[in-house]
Amino acid sequence: MLRPLRVINLTSSLTRYLAGLSLQESVVEERKKGLIGDTLILLQHYPVYTLGKRGKPSDFRTSQKDLEATGAEICSVSRGGEVTFHGPGQLVAYPIVGVRQAGLGARAYVESLEDSIIDCLANYGIAARGRVPGATGVWVGERKIAAIGVRISHGVSSHGLALNIDTDLSYFQHIVPCGIPDKEVTSVRLELRELQGLKGQSLPPPGAVGGGAVGGGAGAGAALQGEAAGAGGRGAALGGATGADPDFARVVEDFTSSFRARLGFAAGY
Repeated sequence: MLRPLRVINLTSSLTRYLAGLSLQESVVEERKKGLIGDTLILLQHYPVYTLGKRGKPSDFRTSQKDLEATGAEICSVSRGGEVTFHGPGQLVAYPIVGVRQAGLGARAYVESLEDSIIDCLANYGIAARGRVPGATGVWVGERKIAAIGVRISHGVSSHGLALNIDTDLSYFQHIVPCGIPDKEVTSVRLELRELQGLKGQSLPPPGAVGGGAVGGGAGAGAALQGEAAGAGGRGAALGGATGADPDFARVVEDFTSSFRARLGFAAGY
């Protein structure tokens, strides 16, 4: 029998990173105590650079002081990996999953996250790959489209993945993304434009989501919203004035559906 999954979808507005982290930590503690089942938290963050366990000051190409002057936050976190960026137009997913209970080892779990992203992107005609030696995450050719950094404690996962959908990629110029200095970063938007033969043409600004942040200290119960609807194959689902800009909400739905399928969760709303 497929397992149930609770989805907390907060992607309709931007969330301060520390508020999202607080929510995540409260859900993790409830999951460890067996008070709740497996949960998937979906967010968009205000601009923030997060530094994982293997991160170091040299991963920043611009001084942290100058970055903070632009309004971006810098936070050290307990996940694996180096430094990465989160911001508007990027789907950040935090699966709080009983990995041990599901019979998965750490490597198999990470590969399942990679496969969830790859399956989602295939709906849009984007051929992506994971399992790149020494380079965790998901790649389109030699360009990284999604970062993965997880923590597993007492058999329960936290942190997760970041998929660039309609992200302002200029933020990545200030860091060595995930500790890999010689690789480019890409997004669903850029890859769709390449598929449409629009690469190199003038781009309008990436889409940004308005709305307030989730208030700090809000409990998991108060933060619950309706689950993201599972979505089947979307084909080349394109929107926007250019004809090649992704529908953010639709990509979120497709990722959620792919995640459920790959991790053995029941479909639901």
